[in-house]
Amino acid sequence: MANIIVTGATGTIGRRVVEGLIDRGASPALLTRNPASAPGGAEVLTGSFEDADSLGRAFAGKDTVVLITPANARADEQAARAIDAAEAAGVRKLVRISALKADPDGPTDNTRQHGRTEAKLAATKLTTVILRPHFFMQNLFMALPTILAQGKIFFGVGDGKLGLVDTRDVSDAAVVAATTDTFDGGTFELTGPASVDYHAVAAAVGRALGREVGYVPVPPEAVAETVRSFGADDWTAGILRDYCAAYARGFGDFVTENVQRITGHAPRSIDDFAREVLAPASRSAA
Repeated sequence: MANIIVTGATGTIGRRVVEGLIDRGASPALLTRNPASAPGGAEVLTGSFEDADSLGRAFAGKDTVVLITPANARADEQAARAIDAAEAAGVRKLVRISALKADPDGPTDNTRQHGRTEAKLAATKLTTVILRPHFFMQNLFMALPTILAQGKIFFGVGDGKLGLVDTRDVSDAAVVAATTDTFDGGTFELTGPASVDYHAVAAAVGRALGREVGYVPVPPEAVAETVRSFGADDWTAGILRDYCAAYARGFGDFVTENVQRITGHAPRSIDDFAREVLAPASRSAA
């Protein structure tokens, strides 16, 4: 099996990618600035996106890179360093976790960053697989405090519908993309099985928790102010505000069959997520 390294492997998606690669019989390496938080079972290499030399050392001798960068104001610069290092090291293939409808002219800075990164990849000789996940179901954890305290989800997408995706499905798709050649050269938007509004999301959460949960639409700027109060920086607050505004206009109202196509299993629904992930977390937090 290909010699694979995963960046961003201590995050939600990356950690499951490493676990999935191990389950498929691979012996992956991972690159992290914090080895103590790395998942077990993989070769751990210390480095960062800010240190080009560490990227070069980590990618030396590797066939495939699964490139995950955390969302931040410099993610495109970090990805560019990693891509340059991969090319210089002779890496054959790069699986990129990108963003929904990535485009240099997109409606959020995150969308634009990933659009620039995809353009850079297209100019290389690397074999690529681009995975563009929709808004994560796991983002509902931001609403868990008000769900538990008030039975309410306050969010800024109006009545817009979204093809929300579970990060578990994103990780599963990345594992397949890294370990087979079937999807080489492709770009895939990853969604859940249905495009739903947040009234339906709240209803699914309520079913999983066995209580009434409602959705209260608020202005996108109110969402930004709330996450700032929790410690988010201005960039993070700004992209969340801009995503909310875009979703309210219908930017996310679509689904694809790509999770099924790549992984061979149906995408998890919002009911699946609420029952399997959010409900257990709510019991721990209560």
